[in-house]
Amino acid sequence: MARDLTGVGRVTIFPFLHDWETSSRCVLAYATADGGLTAVLGVIPVEGNTYEPGDLFAMAGRHGFIGEWKGSHEQRSACWLACTGSGSRTVRKAGTIDVPETKWTLDMARAVEMDSAYYGHLRVVAGRIHLADTELEEQARALIAGSLVAA
Repeated sequence: MARDLTGVGRVTIFPFLHDWETSSRCVLAYATADGGLTAVLGVIPVEGNTYEPGDLFAMAGRHGFIGEWKGSHEQRSACWLACTGSGSRTVRKAGTIDVPETKWTLDMARAVEMDSAYYGHLRVVAGRIHLADTELEEQARALIAGSLVAA
């Protein structure tokens, strides 16, 4: 059952190629909660994006793991998401939007408690994220809007 999680703080927004075979893209946002102990990852919905990944934990699981992380498949998927979020902030790709403080709400689809800290996080939550700042949300959607028309 989905729950809402809300917060205020730094949000890093970035375009993301989530399926190489189909060139499917989405816009992800990364934030933290609980003083940084919780990684928050959300898809910013983009109208017309029929290839939105849906369950981010399932998407993470499709990316395969070589042995970087230990534990169950669910744990490893959570580690992959924590790495993707943290990495988006430390190694920014073109088009990344980093906002020092904004309000957000996550329609939380899933949460995983980690067996130990990864990238400073003990928990990963994922779902669809909405930003209170509608102008910022439009800027985020524009990160892939052009690629949807070209597809």
